[in-house]
Amino acid sequence: MPLTHEQALELVCVIEERRAALLEELRKDMGRARADNMEELAGPAPDPGDESVARNIVELDHAEVTREVGELRQLDEARRRFDEGSYGNCIACGADIDYRRLRVHPAAIRCIRCQEKFEEERMVE
Repeated sequence: MPLTHEQALELVCVIEERRAALLEELRKDMGRARADNMEELAGPAPDPGDESVARNIVELDHAEVTREVGELRQLDEARRRFDEGSYGNCIACGADIDYRRLRVHPAAIRCIRCQEKFEEERMVE
């Protein structure tokens, strides 16, 4: 069933709210990443354990920023699809993506059936 006008407007708001939250998280994470350098995290005379912990912290910060940037890109794509009129259509089969799925994951590009198939195929590879 295609989205109603009210559902579509609600989902656009969800997308915009999540984008704003992600942008704020990215600002904070980037500020923290700049402030957290290896020397400060490991200490003035680090042993191998201190260096390892510091490296892990830096890598986790980097992974979090990478994840947030990826989600931001997905939301931007969802907004583009909305503007083009294709938002809510599965890219694999063309069927409507269920509103409940979009409410939970507004950047979804596949219906649940196609998403499950996609994930199963990736696990086999």
